[in-house]
Amino acid sequence: MIQFPLKTSNPTSKTMIKVGLIDDNYFLLNSYKEFLQGFPDISVVFTFMSLAELTKTIRHGLHIPEPDIVLLDINQPQVADNKGVQTILEIYPHSKIIIISGDDDEKYIVQSLKSGASGFLIKNAKLMDIYSSIRDVYNSGACLSPKAAKKLIDHLKSNISEQLATKLTKREMELVNLLKEGFSYKEMAKRMFVSVYTINHHLKNIYQKLGVETKSELISKILQKTI
Repeated sequence: MIQFPLKTSNPTSKTMIKVGLIDDNYFLLNSYKEFLQGFPDISVVFTFMSLAELTKTIRHGLHIPEPDIVLLDINQPQVADNKGVQTILEIYPHSKIIIISGDDDEKYIVQSLKSGASGFLIKNAKLMDIYSSIRDVYNSGACLSPKAAKKLIDHLKSNISEQLATKLTKREMELVNLLKEGFSYKEMAKRMFVSVYTINHHLKNIYQKLGVETKSELISKILQKTI
């Protein structure tokens, strides 16, 4: 199914956001289109049921307006490995892509953002949330649904732990985790069954390995993921 260009409710709007839609679910595709066309600041410039339809149409020499935002369904073979994001950016280098997916696996979220997507939404998102996300990406450059944001934060936390584990011993990692939880030196010594002197000794080694001088600097670097 190919539909382009599409009329908007108010083509004279000063700030018109051109949107392209790609989703292999016919019902959802038309739901997105009909809903978004109800806003005076949105112009749906094309709808396709697959990325292959888009590229085929372009190869045939038909002109398709460049969208500001592409809402891209990731649950299709050509897009699942995120080559789809790169393909769209090759065609429309100035477009921003919002992935919409029924799969909230963190690997898809991370891969999508690494590939150049500007946002990631879960398919159960409300239509108004999709409109708001399009506005956010157009104006500020990024959006994540709450569930996707939680998955991404968990991934980043996991990454910083992995980075620390390559530099610190298991005992030192245990101490760092206690530090992050706000325990005092005396409390950490009690939990680790060592003296406060031993805690200080471990901390000096950790500071040296991570290039910091104080406990607050260490925690700041961990939270900012600059280790």
